[in-house]
Amino acid sequence: MGVLVSQLRSWAPKALVDVSTAVGSINDDFDARLTRMGRNTDEALSDWEGDAAAAALARSLSDRIAGTHIATAVAAVSEALGQAASKLVAVRDPALRIVDSAIAEGFSVDDSGTVTAPSSSTGDVVIDMLMQSSFDEKARTFQAGLVPLLESAAEVDRACAARLADAVADLADITTASPAASSYSPEIRAILDGNALLPEDPVALAEFWDELSPAEKDGLAAWDPTIGNRDGLPAVDKSRYNEELLETLSANADANLDAIEGRHPDWMKGENLPPTHGILSDEDSARQRELDRWLAERAAAEEAAFGYHEVRTQLDNDGVPRYLMNIDGEGRGAIALNNPDSAGHVATYVPGTSSGLPSLGGDMIRAENLLAEASFDNDSPTSIVTWVGYNAPPEVHNAGSSEYAVAGAPRLDSFQDGLRAAHEGAPSVNTVIGHSYGSTVIGHAMSGGNSLDADSVIFVGSPGVGNGIDGVEDLRLDNVNPSSNHERIFATAAATDPVTWIGGAADTLAETGSVIGLPGDISLIHGSDPTNSSFGATVFESDPGPSINIGGMDFGVSPSTHSDYFVINNPGLQEMGRIIAGTR
Repeated sequence: MGVLVSQLRSWAPKALVDVSTAVGSINDDFDARLTRMGRNTDEALSDWEGDAAAAALARSLSDRIAGTHIATAVAAVSEALGQAASKLVAVRDPALRIVDSAIAEGFSVDDSGTVTAPSSSTGDVVIDMLMQSSFDEKARTFQAGLVPLLESAAEVDRACAARLADAVADLADITTASPAASSYSPEIRAILDGNALLPEDPVALAEFWDELSPAEKDGLAAWDPTIGNRDGLPAVDKSRYNEELLETLSANADANLDAIEGRHPDWMKGENLPPTHGILSDEDSARQRELDRWLAERAAAEEAAFGYHEVRTQLDNDGVPRYLMNIDGEGRGAIALNNPDSAGHVATYVPGTSSGLPSLGGDMIRAENLLAEASFDNDSPTSIVTWVGYNAPPEVHNAGSSEYAVAGAPRLDSFQDGLRAAHEGAPSVNTVIGHSYGSTVIGHAMSGGNSLDADSVIFVGSPGVGNGIDGVEDLRLDNVNPSSNHERIFATAAATDPVTWIGGAADTLAETGSVIGLPGDISLIHGSDPTNSSFGATVFESDPGPSINIGGMDFGVSPSTHSDYFVINNPGLQEMGRIIAGTR
């Protein structure tokens, strides 16, 4: 598979040349200083004799040898960068010449290298047929020249990256990594050499990790920069490695956004935009479609970059300590308020539809409010984790599907196992709170043969916790007899929250066989309302919220109520605090 045209445009071979030149210059200076040091040392030791002098001479020689190895390795890095620049230019420039020529002649080129001819529309059928045939043939010619170059570019990219990685690895072996690596246990060496794997099970990983030296932990983190996302590691280590990963992810997201905007600097300035009104030519229509695609791509890249910046902002906020428990390249993450490993009470808050890193600020405010309520009249340390570790439905109309919950449930299950495995001292009292679609994710993590490691669960403003889940007896908590689920599973719904009516509609359907206005595809309904008395959960009250009133008619609904469960002074928030603290 070849590289994308947008990726090709984002390549900056000149930057590699600049770095290669800078690295080479610094290395030349280092080599010259090394030579002078050796000369000066020899002169200083020339009039010194005895055992101490011999030892000093041996140490000096050893240092010079090590220095020479470093200079050689750095030279290899510089050379790899320079050769990469040369090879990338050799394949990048001709490919982009084809792309730019095709676009200049009215052809469209998509990111994969497919070239589409413009449409001939003179009005004369014969002429249009002949011209279209000519256009199509030229499009095939453009594409035949471009696609092999894109494929070649991918091979050059991989080869250059591999050589640079080898050069950097050699340098690392010679410098700081070498002394640490020499102290690695056989088990760690086997993992780094690809002959063994880290334990996947959070409990086994926690036990394995606890036996490692700091150097071995850092060595594994260098081998796998995403290691902080593995469940079972201590929160302190997860946060340290994940913050390093966050810097990389954020820089990559910024670079991707810059590359996308750099493809059309004129559009960024509002210039040369295709017309949107009147009768559009085929060329204008094609340009409008390209603009639409570019705008969508730019919006997605901008959102991704903003999300990582928002994580950094939240970590830097004053107040209680914050730990970056998860962060990845798909825009998922988790932040803990206070260290869950040392807290007596730990709650994981799972938000719903449209949640993600860009909206993390609002979810962190909810977590702060939960922490305040749970800490009220409670001396035991408490930690609240905001877990956006799944891909939530992006829009309300997507929330009817269970696929997001099915995919997210195993991730939540593993995360909870990791919290338990990494905890220090006596087991903490763990609660999992699902708001809106988050409750559906939790339901899937507790059913269908799945079980969640938590002491209690709270469903808040739920549309239903899963098709086929008719009551608390259908849900499973680790090491808990289902007969006591009614004491451990809680639910609340504001009277004017329309989202909670979805589960109610499913209950009515089950009882009567029909519901006016219910969608025809019943698979879009997420099962029973967990606040229904027949479900068996312990139900508590939340602020009913205002109701829409038009012309004196009360409609009994207020969409804003769905977001108000976690605001200060809401009795529902106060109850959640008591459940987390174990004082209810």
